[in-house]
Amino acid sequence: MRLIAHRGFAAAAPENTVAALRSAAERADAVEFDVRRCGSGELVVVHDETVDRVTDGTGAVADLTLEELRSLTVGRSDERIPTLDEVLAALPPGVDVNLEVKAVGVAADVLDALDGVDNRVVVTSFLLPELRAVRDLDPEQPTGLLAGRSLDHPVTTAVELDCDVLGASSRRCLGTRLVSRAKHLGLEVHAWDVEKRLTATLLGLRGVDYVSSDRPLRL
Repeated sequence: MRLIAHRGFAAAAPENTVAALRSAAERADAVEFDVRRCGSGELVVVHDETVDRVTDGTGAVADLTLEELRSLTVGRSDERIPTLDEVLAALPPGVDVNLEVKAVGVAADVLDALDGVDNRVVVTSFLLPELRAVRDLDPEQPTGLLAGRSLDHPVTTAVELDCDVLGASSRRCLGTRLVSRAKHLGLEVHAWDVEKRLTATLLGLRGVDYVSSDRPLRL
């Protein structure tokens, strides 16, 4: 079982920043970050629809230009919201990447950004249309379905979308037959919101391949 640094270990560093992700790459097998489009068209790495929670500014990411985003600081740090290209360039080639698509209409530009990247990158999303778009544009690009609470048949849906990975909450992985069904069909399984070593151990016994955490765990 391997460890994913969720948003660059968000509990230990300013989330989704270059500094956090570069540091996390030294302590985890994979890093996870979120991608959406800003008002001037660039792909930026930020989780929320707005900048209110994570920066000293306000407003919707989709309405703010890259120049305006760069004027903001993340948390109580000097870090800024980075572009996808900046993050990809900063990561060492040996670390795996989980790139979560947070908005529709970015699949083609995400694939363009990944061209020539040496890391193993899995494009993940809760957004089924974006996963379909990635698969249509590049059948070789690894993809992962993130199973939200409202998705009733995640394994079936992941197979229908020709995904390589299925991600789900640790509670769902431990409380249902999701893991065994997914593994039987050849899917790699990722579990999120794992904060305790015991939980990670139990997930590993179930067959989970990666656990995602906001803080470094010793697995």
